[in-house]
Amino acid sequence: MKIIGIDEPERKEKQLNRKRVIRVSVFFIIILIFAVLFCFYIGNKSFREMVDKYVLMKNVSENHVNSIALEESENYGVYAYDKYISIFNKNTLVGYNISGKKEYELTIEITNPMIDTNNRFLLMAETGKQKIYLISGNNIVWNKELEGNISRIAVNKNGYVAVVLTGTTYKSVVEIFDAKGNEMFKTFLSNTTMDIDISYDNKYLSIAEISTNGTLVQSMIKTISIQKAQAQETSTESIISSINAPSNSTILNLKYQDGNKLVCMYDDSICIIQNETNEELCKLKEEQKIPFADVKLNNYVLRVLEKNVLLSTQSIVELIHVGNKKSNQYTIDSVIKEVYDYEDVIALNLGSEVHFIGTNGWLIKKYTSSQEVRKIVINSNFAGIVYRDKIEIIEL
Repeated sequence: MKIIGIDEPERKEKQLNRKRVIRVSVFFIIILIFAVLFCFYIGNKSFREMVDKYVLMKNVSENHVNSIALEESENYGVYAYDKYISIFNKNTLVGYNISGKKEYELTIEITNPMIDTNNRFLLMAETGKQKIYLISGNNIVWNKELEGNISRIAVNKNGYVAVVLTGTTYKSVVEIFDAKGNEMFKTFLSNTTMDIDISYDNKYLSIAEISTNGTLVQSMIKTISIQKAQAQETSTESIISSINAPSNSTILNLKYQDGNKLVCMYDDSICIIQNETNEELCKLKEEQKIPFADVKLNNYVLRVLEKNVLLSTQSIVELIHVGNKKSNQYTIDSVIKEVYDYEDVIALNLGSEVHFIGTNGWLIKKYTSSQEVRKIVINSNFAGIVYRDKIEIIEL
């Protein structure tokens, strides 16, 4: 007599195993398809542009984003910091969120502002005069009138401020303040100061100077220990590093990156200062034209190379990592009119089109307009496209 159902458990186990095999196979096929598409996306420019436009929806256009209206007859200063686009006019700073809604209004007694932004801070000063304001979020943290004429300012991510003053008995004076506006120390210089920056951890101040005492211009980069300078030790003891630039090179900018790596831009190269020497990252004088370069990004330096291709010009944006020296590139078959950058975002103004790219060399957003873009302000998560009568807000 046959017993029905004695093989049922074995049959069910086989069915279950078959389903598992099918699921795993489908999963790996999907992974393979995505891998192939990703490789094709990276390697094929036409396919990448199609995916960016129709799948990832990276293209945006004028009048299809949030905006802030402006009076055409007025002369505005427009800045981006923290989560705000701020508009300065007639001693009034008005902040808007990325929806275009007004968030705050502050009185800033400045006529001709110079500004620096970093993280949640906006630093504003009167060019060639004495007034300076540190703003965080929607509040004035502190403001002062300094002794001397303000020629350059810098704020780090923690709100520590460095100011270069001229018009005193010294060629220039650098004054340092903590995030609450307390003066930490002053240093007196006999040379012209080109740039200043404070390290991420608030421990070091670096100063780029040029000396014109001799027949040739000599550039120098001096780094001061803030702690030693505060303790009123001698200038020799507080200076932990003093390096001359390569011969025939003029220092233009400097920036702390990747922790406390000090990156310097000269007129002919970009270098990292390590072990009391200039280690070259890239040259700025090549056979190809290099119209733009900068060191203000997070852990990357930027240079744009122009190359003639048949009857047109191709622009190559090269982004070089300051740690591993590897580079990423973004290529446009056009001439770039302006470059703006902040942390990990770069804006490339082509006239009536703006490409926003990341330091990985990938497109973040592409903005098209019916008119010429006048100016761009940029932050990590948004940008403002400035026209005479409005500011269009692009979420990144």
